[in-house]
Amino acid sequence: MSKIKKVLALLLAMTMVMGMSMTTFAAGATATITVEGAAEDATLTYVQVIKPDQTTTTGWAFCSTAIAEAYMIAFEETDPQEVIKAMIKDPTGNTNAAAIGKALSNVAGIDGLTFATMANPQTVSSAGVYAIRATEEGYTYNNMAAYVGFGVVDGSYPALLDATLTAKKSPIEVVKDHNDPDDVVAIGAEITYTVEAYVPYINPNDTDKSFFIYDRLTGATYDLDNAKIMLGTTQLDKNMIVLDMDKQGFSIDLKDFIDDANSYAGQKITVTYNAKVTAVTADNKAEAGHKDGSQFGSDTTKIYTGQITLTKYNEDKSAKLAGAGFEVTKKDGATAALTFIKDQDGVYTYSPAGGQGTVTEVFTGANGTLVVKGLDVGEYHFKETTAPEGYSINEEIAKATLTVTEKAIDIVTAETELTDTKLSALPATGGIGTIIFTIGGCLVMLISAVLFFAIRRKSVK
Repeated sequence: MSKIKKVLALLLAMTMVMGMSMTTFAAGATATITVEGAAEDATLTYVQVIKPDQTTTTGWAFCSTAIAEAYMIAFEETDPQEVIKAMIKDPTGNTNAAAIGKALSNVAGIDGLTFATMANPQTVSSAGVYAIRATEEGYTYNNMAAYVGFGVVDGSYPALLDATLTAKKSPIEVVKDHNDPDDVVAIGAEITYTVEAYVPYINPNDTDKSFFIYDRLTGATYDLDNAKIMLGTTQLDKNMIVLDMDKQGFSIDLKDFIDDANSYAGQKITVTYNAKVTAVTADNKAEAGHKDGSQFGSDTTKIYTGQITLTKYNEDKSAKLAGAGFEVTKKDGATAALTFIKDQDGVYTYSPAGGQGTVTEVFTGANGTLVVKGLDVGEYHFKETTAPEGYSINEEIAKATLTVTEKAIDIVTAETELTDTKLSALPATGGIGTIIFTIGGCLVMLISAVLFFAIRRKSVK
C-alpha cells in the first residue's frame, strides 16, 4: 500500500507541475479572436482583462487592480478570485450575464485604460479573457468578452485555442409607413399606420433605462380600437398606448424591456393602428427615445389628397364666368353627388360624412374658377346645374382625372373647363306687333263712332 501511495503522490505532484507549467509550455503560441456579425465598417477595440496566473487558486487573475475592482463592483464581491470562480461555474454567462455586462461597461470607463484597435480576426499570444467593444453608425452593440483557452491544436498540447464570438447589435432606426400604395386618399379615408423600432443595447450601468416610442399625427384622427403592439412574436397589451392630445400623439413606455442583461435588445417592436384622414394633407412622425429624450431614430410619412380646378368661360373664352353651379360625381359606379363644405368663394373641401353645413352644388367664384379639394385619385365629372346670369346651361359634362405615377410627393392636381352660351334675344315688350293691333283697334272704334252719330242724326230728322 505504501508503494501505491508513493506512486499516487508522485503522479499528483507531476500533474500539479504540468498544470502550473502549462502556460510555459504554450509560450510562443498564438490564437485568433474572430467577431462575427459585425459590419465591415464597424470599429472594434479590445483589451485583455483576465490572464493566466499559477499563483492563484483558480489559475487566473485580473490584468490590473482597476480591472479587478470593476468586476468586483459588478459582481458585488470583495475578492477577485470569487468573481473568477463565479464566472467559471457558469461559462455560458447565462446566470451572470447582467453582472458581466456591468463589469465590461465598468472596464470601459476606467481612466487610463486603453482599448487597442482590433483587426478581425485579431491574433493574440496569451490565454485569458478579452473585453471587446464595437461601434457602428446607426447601431447599438452589446458588450462582448472572448475567452482564449488552452487545448490541443494539430496534436500539440498545450496550445492556445481560437475564439469566435457573435456580435449582437440593434438598429438605431424607426420606420413609419402606411398601407396606401400611392400616398393619396380622400378625406374621410381610414389608413393603417405601422411603426417599427428596435430595443437598443444599453449600458447596464445607466441609471435611466427608459425607452419610449412616440407618435405624432396631424391632419388625421386616431382610431386605436384595433391597435396592436408586437415585441418580436409576442403581443403586448395595447393599453400601453397613452394618448397625449396636447402633443397630438401618443407614447408607449417600454422600460420593462430594458434590463441589465439586455435580454430583449435587438428585438423588433411593431405598432399598428388606424387613423381617419381629416385634412388635405396628413403628416405622421414616429420616433424612439432613451435617456431623457435622446433619439434612437425617427421617421415621417405623409398622406396627400387630390385637388381639381374647373374654369368657367363664356363662348369665345374672352371672359371667365362667376356663379356657375355644378354637381360633382366620381366615376366609380356611384351616382350621388359628392358633398362639400365651402371654405371660401369658389373653394370647397370634400366632406364625405355630409350633414349640416355640407352642399352638393358648388359654384365658381368671382374669378370664374371652382376648386374642389380633399379627393382621391380617379375620374371626376362636373355637371352644370345653375348657369351664370345671362347664360344657358351647358349640358356637356366636364371631366378631370387625378392620377399618380408611383407615389405622390405633394397634393395631386388636375384642371378642366367648360363654356356657356349667352341666352338668345327675345322681342321687346310693346314692339311693332303691339302697335299695329292698337292702331287697328282705334280705327275700328272711330269708324263705329262716326256711323253711330250719323244714324242717330238721320233718325231725328
